[in-house]
Amino acid sequence: MPSLTSHLLHLDDKALKDATTHPFLEAAATNQLPQEKLKAWLGQDRLYQMAYINFIGKMISMIGIPNGSDRKSTLEWRATDLLIDSLTNIRQEMKMFEETAEVEGWLEEICSVEPSVQTRAYQDLFAGATAQGRPLIVGLTVLWATEECYLRAWRYAWSKMDQGMKPKEKDVMQRTFIPNWSSAEFEAFVRRIGGLVNKFGGYCEEDGFEWKECEVAWRQVLWAEREFWPKIK
Repeated sequence: MPSLTSHLLHLDDKALKDATTHPFLEAAATNQLPQEKLKAWLGQDRLYQMAYINFIGKMISMIGIPNGSDRKSTLEWRATDLLIDSLTNIRQEMKMFEETAEVEGWLEEICSVEPSVQTRAYQDLFAGATAQGRPLIVGLTVLWATEECYLRAWRYAWSKMDQGMKPKEKDVMQRTFIPNWSSAEFEAFVRRIGGLVNKFGGYCEEDGFEWKECEVAWRQVLWAEREFWPKIK
């Protein structure tokens, strides 16, 4: 039986590629991204971050945290610990977004946007994955899927950058955002989520209800991620 994440990664190669090699990413890596597109992405991604906070909080509330002496070795605590770290990470990312926007003079503008259809799709996806009665594995799969796609997308952007550029030649995407999500630290975090998903997935019957729900969640994330990137042309 394959691991759950390995199975999902090979479920739809084209959809995964489309979600993680969008023209927005290459434009961001090569100084060809119009400022209006950058600001639009910043504003919507900030709203995504806020929905992510609620999403993580709901998942934490779904877990019965053990209180025995073996707490740290339990799967429930490992999930809780990871979700707490997810909140810490997203708080840092929101701070990075807002501080960067303030330096660039865009803060008021990006903080006044309304959710786009694409952002609402993510808000609905997060809410649905943590609705009453939903298995925790579905929410964890959505979390892993969003972060796995983000890692692959920004690694793709990194591959398109001119690595010989001097620091003063780099714009805000090349200086700040692309390095942040293509880093070894971010990859380690994504792999940690994937490992936990596979631990929970090991208790699922292949092609059973929970397994199939995770497949649906994966496909939904691939669609939402592809649509979330602003169109360049």
